[in-house]
Amino acid sequence: MAMAQVETQPQGSLVDDDGKDDCLEKTKTLICALNLLSRNLPLSQDIFDAVSSIYDDVDEVDDVVEERAGGSDNGLGILKRGDLIIELEDALVKQRANCSSGSGLTESRDKRLQSHIQHRLAELEELPSSRGEDLQSKCLHELYGLKLSELQSKVRSDVSSEYWLRVHCAYPESQLFDWGMMRLHRPLYGVGDAFDMAADDNLKKKRDVKVICSLSLLMRLSRLQEQEKNLVETRKRKFFAELLDATRELQLQIQAAQRRRKQRNDGVQASYVARIYFHYQAWHGRQRQRATRAEKLRFQALKSDDQEAYMRMVEESKNERLTMLLGKTNELLVRLGAAVQRQKDAGHDGIEPLKDSDADLLELPASNSETPGDSIPEDDADIVHSESSQPLKTGDLLEGQRQYNSVIHSIEEKVTEQPSTLQGGELRPYQIEGLQWMLSLFNNNLNGILADEMGLGKTIQTIALIAYLIENKGVTGPHLIVAPKAVLPNWVNEFSSWAPGIVAVLYDGRLDERKAMREEYSGEGKFNVLITHYDLIMRDKAFLKKIHWQYMIVDEGHRLKNHECALARTLVSGYRIRRRLLLTGTPIQNSLQELWSLLNFLLPNIFNSVENFEEWFNAPFADRCDVSLNDEEELLIIRRLHHVIRPFILRRKKNEVEKYLPGKTQVILKCDMSSWQKVYYQQVTDVGRVGLDSSKLFLSSDYVPVSLSPLLEVFCKDLLIYSDLKS
Repeated sequence: MAMAQVETQPQGSLVDDDGKDDCLEKTKTLICALNLLSRNLPLSQDIFDAVSSIYDDVDEVDDVVEERAGGSDNGLGILKRGDLIIELEDALVKQRANCSSGSGLTESRDKRLQSHIQHRLAELEELPSSRGEDLQSKCLHELYGLKLSELQSKVRSDVSSEYWLRVHCAYPESQLFDWGMMRLHRPLYGVGDAFDMAADDNLKKKRDVKVICSLSLLMRLSRLQEQEKNLVETRKRKFFAELLDATRELQLQIQAAQRRRKQRNDGVQASYVARIYFHYQAWHGRQRQRATRAEKLRFQALKSDDQEAYMRMVEESKNERLTMLLGKTNELLVRLGAAVQRQKDAGHDGIEPLKDSDADLLELPASNSETPGDSIPEDDADIVHSESSQPLKTGDLLEGQRQYNSVIHSIEEKVTEQPSTLQGGELRPYQIEGLQWMLSLFNNNLNGILADEMGLGKTIQTIALIAYLIENKGVTGPHLIVAPKAVLPNWVNEFSSWAPGIVAVLYDGRLDERKAMREEYSGEGKFNVLITHYDLIMRDKAFLKKIHWQYMIVDEGHRLKNHECALARTLVSGYRIRRRLLLTGTPIQNSLQELWSLLNFLLPNIFNSVENFEEWFNAPFADRCDVSLNDEEELLIIRRLHHVIRPFILRRKKNEVEKYLPGKTQVILKCDMSSWQKVYYQQVTDVGRVGLDSSKLFLSSDYVPVSLSPLLEVFCKDLLIYSDLKS
């Protein structure tokens, strides 16, 4: 090689004897550099500096040789040697320029990532806010995520480091060194950097030496600690064993003393305790029997509606729950009386909404600290305060009921004879009483329910009321009668028979017929009574609600017991009505929902919310967090609700008003089967199948309903199913 030739020149012309060792080192350095470059490996910093210094020395030697050689023939060798040096220098510069450490690459990657993140953040912040909600939400999520990326990376690194330390360094006394120092951040040496590998090797050797020393020291310390720990545990076990033995011995001594004392005292106390326990059980048994007997008597009096006896027994029993319940219901009856009085004093042009003080009438106080008169006017406050401030007595508990009943029918009008316009016959005395009761409701600006038993003439009494209003009160109508479609002809016939002078219009038929009737009777005073059925009340509501009705009379009113049905909602809220009358033959049931539905129909502005009803039902015990009622308390509330609705309802039975009528006689008439039915019945009972004809298969008995007897099947299904065999 050319460089080797340069190094082997006569020393007298190039170097002296002292520089022989230096030339040898330079030659080794060049050989090492060539080996690394031939394998395309990076040069370390010390080798690169040594090669650079050799280049400078070679340039000086070349200048000396050129001066001494002049124009000799060695120019070709010098040229070749210079080319090799130039190529080596270019290779070194190129290798140095292309060399990148691992930390540099990591840093450049992080810079690119941060630049991309900043660019994306700028784009997201500059986006307009007038996009769709989904796209806006996605962009906001991405923006917040990018802003939190640095914090997320740090948290992840900390969590990962802590988790690794917790898993691998759970027992620091058994580790080689303090792994808690791993939480400190240290630079990474020689990662991907060939120039720092030697330093890493030295650090690794030093660390290994330290680890070995620490390991030996820790092993000695752990052995000493283990010995000390075993000694302490041995002492503890010995101490606790002695303590437990002493405790057991003391317990045995105490138990022996107690047994001796018990044996001495049992003989004296056994007979005394037995006598006391026997008398105690006997006394409690008598008290329970007395309480059960009193409860049965109260319940029986309540079922028989004997208010005086029930109040007296409640006072004697000193039952706090019943006394409080009666007091609360009594206060409510006083409030209802005041509300009914304001309803009576309302205007006669239609039912108007109550004021705020009236609407809050049924809202009971939430706690005992509130006075009952907070939600009622000043004229009624004295009554409520006087009853709530004094102790409850039997008379006081019934005073609210008496005041309530007196308010309902305060204006009375005596009816001695039937209206002269009734020409179909003469009313019976109980029918005159019914007319007087309905007239009392009219005079007191209230509504009611005529619930006489079937056959006592509710229709005739209603017609008599309309005739009396026309004749004596000047109320010519219009009145609206709503009844089932099947009984509409009966109403028309009764009007034509009993009161032919009253113009009663039957509103029924097809759409074109009803349209013609609306055009014919659209003016005022063209009819007195309009008779229609339930469907048209809801279907033609747009026309019928325009008329100001004097009376709405609903026949078969038990359909209104469900306040959520469309008919009930339509009648209560869809029409302008001055008075309401309900006709029904069904007695009042013990159901809160049905009672509220009837009260809502009678007084829609007072009983306008079923929540108020439920609140009143649970209010007496709401402050005690105990709203569960037993049978007696529930029946008491139902009875008090019956007292609320009783002034608005009139119900009589036949055996009460027509005592001379004989009792019902039941006659059972039996008829024989036809020839076809006999054959059919015989086949069903014997074979279980019915033969149609010879060309068809038998009909399986599975087609016959199993819930019917064979005889009933014959009457219900023979000619309906097999109509082709009628002949």
